[in-house]
Amino acid sequence: MQTFLRREKKIVRYLIAGFIIVALLIGLIFIAVSNLRQEAIQTHRHIANLHAYTLEEHFSQTLQHISLTMDRLAPLSHEEPSQEGLSSIFSELLHNAPYLRSLSLLDEKGAIIASSHEPNIGEKISLEHFLPIPFGETPLLRIGLPWEGRDFDVARESSIQNPVRADAISFLPLLKKVSFEKRPYFVIANLNMDYLTNRYTYTLPLEQGSLTLWRIDGILLFSSDPNTLLGSSHYSKEHPKDNDDFFTHIGMYEQPALNVFRLAKVLPFMVEIHTNEANALDYWDNERQKVLGITTLLIVFSGALALALIVRYYKENERQRAQLSYEKQFRVAMEATQTGLWTWDFKINRIAWDPQCFLLLGLEPGVFEPSWDKIFALTHPEDALNMRSSIQEQIRAHSSFLIERRMKTANELWVWIQVRGKVIEWSKEHEPTLLTGVYINIDAQKRAEQLHLSAVAFETQEAILITDAKERVVKVNEAFTRITGYREQEMIGKTPRILKSDKHDNTFYESMWKGLLEHGYWQGELWNKRKNGEIYAESITITAIRDAKGKTTHYIANFNDITTHKAAQQQIQALAYYDPLTHLANRRLLDETLEQTIRHSIEERHFGALLFIDLDHFKELNDTHGHDAGDMLLIQTASRLKESIRESDMVARLGGDEFIVLLKNLGTQKGIAEHLTQSIAKKILALLCEPYALAHGNYLLGASIGCTIFGTHANIDGAMLIKEADIAMYQAKESGRSTICFYGAQS
Repeated sequence: MQTFLRREKKIVRYLIAGFIIVALLIGLIFIAVSNLRQEAIQTHRHIANLHAYTLEEHFSQTLQHISLTMDRLAPLSHEEPSQEGLSSIFSELLHNAPYLRSLSLLDEKGAIIASSHEPNIGEKISLEHFLPIPFGETPLLRIGLPWEGRDFDVARESSIQNPVRADAISFLPLLKKVSFEKRPYFVIANLNMDYLTNRYTYTLPLEQGSLTLWRIDGILLFSSDPNTLLGSSHYSKEHPKDNDDFFTHIGMYEQPALNVFRLAKVLPFMVEIHTNEANALDYWDNERQKVLGITTLLIVFSGALALALIVRYYKENERQRAQLSYEKQFRVAMEATQTGLWTWDFKINRIAWDPQCFLLLGLEPGVFEPSWDKIFALTHPEDALNMRSSIQEQIRAHSSFLIERRMKTANELWVWIQVRGKVIEWSKEHEPTLLTGVYINIDAQKRAEQLHLSAVAFETQEAILITDAKERVVKVNEAFTRITGYREQEMIGKTPRILKSDKHDNTFYESMWKGLLEHGYWQGELWNKRKNGEIYAESITITAIRDAKGKTTHYIANFNDITTHKAAQQQIQALAYYDPLTHLANRRLLDETLEQTIRHSIEERHFGALLFIDLDHFKELNDTHGHDAGDMLLIQTASRLKESIRESDMVARLGGDEFIVLLKNLGTQKGIAEHLTQSIAKKILALLCEPYALAHGNYLLGASIGCTIFGTHANIDGAMLIKEADIAMYQAKESGRSTICFYGAQS
């Protein structure tokens, strides 16, 4: 009775310990799920910040370009401002600004006196609703309130009491002060809201979130969410206006965790990114449900198992009270554990098996007389090689031995058997005379170990995809899901073509399959597509799995995401080979390309040309208007040079205001090559002499161009060609600038 009570107390202790473990497990899972959610929020908040930065930069650049467009109106007009005089200028300016609905000129009282949309003439615009409030004499770009309609003649201005729906036809007026003949006027540009909607919903789809632009006084200027009201104010009873500025005011009120605000650097507006929380946390929610589901199953299973063990314990306890004899208990235990008993008599060299030893191998008891020869015949050749010597060495060292070997069953299958033995009798010379031991079937344990090793190997940081011979997916690991976004149940039965990005042509895949079929494996780099449509790069190895007859049964693909590595390589290459300001080739890339072009020209007997371009009076621009103006002019120069040459040619910046143009494949006749070079040089010179649009207005300068022809002499190199073109360029400067000279030609 006391023994029974002790067992009852032991069971109670086990149950308490079990409940504590379950409680700890639930607490750990709750912490893990919370951490997953926080990581998801941080990740998507970072993405929202990137969107805010990109969209704020774009809108600021758009407004700055509109400001420059407004500044060009007065310099382009050489007469008293009028509808007739300004009509063509309006058309030219709007041609380069597709996001504008119209441009209009207002007098000091706000009346429209000229407009690209003539019905606007005569309309009067209130100048009080534009921000920022001007100060000093410097003209500022000012942002007005949204208007509903296509233009002023058929539109109404929004107000806090009467706002405009975001999905309605609307525009945003922008105002700037200009001067004609020292008289003040105002230019007003109407920004097309449809342009912003199309541009920003493409960058930030509505299912991911929405973009809102606020004026610095809290007026809603634009939103990609069609349900918002433009012209309405952020301030309300819930958000009363205080003495702080709008950006500070926003920070004082609690906002959703995924909302991000960014204040423009110069202009009076602010960007708000509202991320769709349901969409952002969808993955986390799926993971949470998965973890909770698995946890619930584990708890239920553990509880059922514990209950089953308790029931079994009581039943076993009752069975032991009326147990069979010790011999029967022993035999049942031997059968239950698939254990057979054997003996080895050294004196007569005889081995004996009990019936269980035969049953372990699926044989009828006593079907043969056990002997070393028979045991060797039933043992796998690899395991039988050193079996007897290993047994003898262990006996001499420990008086016992333990070995594991594969033995053949009646069904011609190999099963793992663990053999344990111990010396129970010794001779007077201390030599073993009798051994006894057991055979234990450990095949299930061995297979479980192999499965465990396979599972551990399968769930690595490297993505693994397994298909059958017909390329149908049969298995993927978690790393595959993390990289591609596809879960295992979404991939089973499909082919890897679902990942195809269309960045490789059929020739590439034919070459890949040829290598895979010929060599049994293929290794390289692929561009594939994630579930969300994002293109990524992977380093992949594909291996064909064949059976004993050499027939392919499966394919295994192992790959890693190397997108970041590829991007880093491209960035390094850009830094190494391209000018950071103009994005043209730098001196290093020019030297390499020039040497290759020279060799090709000599081998193919094709002529080429090198043009050395130096901008005239560029230093005066830097000294007068600063390096920012100089940089803007260099960027426009680079753009014009790229427009003026063929796709096969090359433009490089040596530094400062010096540029090189490399012309390739100009034919096999020198005269034709010189003619083509002269034609292209004239085209370049004409483009470089056109006005440049800078912040302070249009700017004119010329360029001196030196040319040299190459292609027939094997003893020329790139440095010599650049020197010849440089000499020709200085000849052009001495000839009066804005001129073209060829090396070796008479001045």
